Amino acid sequence: MLTYSEGYPAGDDMQQPLIDAAVGTARDADVALVFVALPASKESEGYDRTDLDLTAQQVALIKAVSAVQPRTVVILHNSSAVAMVEWIDGVAAVLEAWLMGQAGGGAIADILYGVVNPSGKLAETFPLRLEDTPAFINFPGEHGQVRYGEGLFIGYRYYDAKQAPVLFPFGYGLSYTTFAYHNAHVSAASFRDVEGVTVSVDVTNTGMVAGKEIVQIYVHDRQCKFVRPQKELKGFAKVELQPGATKSVSVDLDFRAFAFWHPGHKQWVAEDGDFDILIGASSADIRATASVTLQATHTLPSLLDATSTVREWIEDPRGRAVSAGLFQQMMTQMGANFGGDSDASIGMDMMGFIMEMPMASVLGFQEAALPAPAEMIVADLLRQVHQA
Repeated sequence: MLTYSEGYPAGDDMQQPLIDAAVGTARDADVALVFVALPASKESEGYDRTDLDLTAQQVALIKAVSAVQPRTVVILHNSSAVAMVEWIDGVAAVLEAWLMGQAGGGAIADILYGVVNPSGKLAETFPLRLEDTPAFINFPGEHGQVRYGEGLFIGYRYYDAKQAPVLFPFGYGLSYTTFAYHNAHVSAASFRDVEGVTVSVDVTNTGMVAGKEIVQIYVHDRQCKFVRPQKELKGFAKVELQPGATKSVSVDLDFRAFAFWHPGHKQWVAEDGDFDILIGASSADIRATASVTLQATHTLPSLLDATSTVREWIEDPRGRAVSAGLFQQMMTQMGANFGGDSDASIGMDMMGFIMEMPMASVLGFQEAALPAPAEMIVADLLRQVHQA
């Protein structure tokens, strides 16, 4: 037998009698199902939400019902993340139903009665509070403008970088069964960017009912000229398994899976180097890892110019080749000028200081000993670089 109590009004005002009635209904039931949807005053088309909160009445309702009924299930109807810290530890389960269509009721019933096994994963991080979100200090902006200050660090990338705790990580989702990952491997330990690489892992349904698992493939660049997230989702695959069954899941990663946008070259670039492949059930639940080495096949023009720093000259292959002798001579002369131990004599990291200065400026310190003005020497080096 099903019994019903309204629980909360259509608006965001408090009506304690509705909570009291729901508590009485829940106390006598075998299971309490609390359906919660944000009111139009909080969420609708045409404007943004200003917080992550349910209404005060909804929070009070969930806490009161779960206090008398340990088998309380909260079914959420919302468009994006909501805060749950106040009440989640007191309920038996939470079903994220999002904003469903006219057949949503039947779908929820099938899940609650076990007719089907829920197998979705979150496509966004659920933070603990609004203040933890990467856009908090920039949104909603001012004077009609919003600065997207988080840059690359949106969603799970931000929480990874900050090592910030979250309510539910990106890619998270439970079902009525469990899955084990094993025998992870890659098609090649070393590969050319034009070839790509295939990541494979065996997945076993270790539970008692059939279910689907979403295997997520993340990539970590061990070293890059630019700041990159700790890991980036680059592929995923969904596999359906009967109890005890095992299937091999494979995901192809092409050039773009390892590339980053280079603002100087104005194109996607993948550098030579080592990458970690992270195989997980969510962004925070990494089950297996593998390492690969990428060999870049593209040839890019040098970006060195008259203002490039010593570090940029050394890191540029062509620049390093034409300036190596000059750089060594320059460092020897500077060491002699400071008595052979520049760091000890002036109490600073002289090498670190020099590396961030333009090459022409560093040469200018010893221009009297040079065969030509510093700017002319740098101009000649640049001609060699761009002719190579």
